[in-house]
Amino acid sequence: MRPAFLFNKLTNERFALNQSVSKIGRDQTNNISITNDHYVSRHHAWVLQMQGAYWVEDLGSTNGTLLNGDILSERRQISPGDRITFGKTELVFVVE
Repeated sequence: MRPAFLFNKLTNERFALNQSVSKIGRDQTNNISITNDHYVSRHHAWVLQMQGAYWVEDLGSTNGTLLNGDILSERRQISPGDRITFGKTELVFVVE
């Protein structure tokens, strides 16, 4: 698979999605730690690599996860350019 990452336009941070499961949240043990947004749950969501595609799933976070502005109620496949919002932090899905 081609390398993929989540990009934060505000901070120019790139978070590589180089594992089958990339956990996202405020806790330092996550693959992607978002420590400066108290609207992000400790274990907020994850991005999965399955069957040659990427998927995002909310892990029952307090404030939810948005995909292109819509509340994520189930695991959804993501495409390059999709905007994923965890708390108040928006990241863009990029494939190189």
